Amino acid sequence: MEQIKRLLLAVLLLGAAHCTTAAESNPLDADSSEAALERQLDEERLAYQLYTALGELYPQSRPFQNIPKSEARHFDALKRYIEQHHPKAKAIELTGDFIFLETQDLYDQLYAKGQQNLAAAMEVGAAVERLDINDLDQALAITEDEQLKAIYQRLRTGSEHHLAAFSRQKAGGRQSGR
Repeated sequence: MEQIKRLLLAVLLLGAAHCTTAAESNPLDADSSEAALERQLDEERLAYQLYTALGELYPQSRPFQNIPKSEARHFDALKRYIEQHHPKAKAIELTGDFIFLETQDLYDQLYAKGQQNLAAAMEVGAAVERLDINDLDQALAITEDEQLKAIYQRLRTGSEHHLAAFSRQKAGGRQSGR
């Protein structure tokens, strides 16, 4: 239990550091909600790539088989928004390198933890979704664009469902995922 608490603290601290770095080094516009948008795009990529990799390790786990499909849809929604509203932004794909080095570091740390066993992988999934919900709440608070707010709200609802799926699995409940 203590190790899980340390992991969650590390995820939250890295997330906070990542937000700061994103605001400082964002190629779109560091003084607007665009920094949060780019951060969220990278976070959706992290979730997709991490859950896909963990799904290869744990093919019996429905959350790791189903949730990456949802994360891909989340990514696509953000990417379409960026392409419409920020056409000068560099093209970003679902797979490949992350935008921020901190995201790669977080991925590496979480994947290493998830490799330990299925229970640890479920805790990793839950930690990612908690981080995502927190970041979406922050993005919603600073975003004035109603279309983007609607996208963020849908992503937040999806993350709540994902968190519930990981929590049920971790608690020994039925294996499910969205």
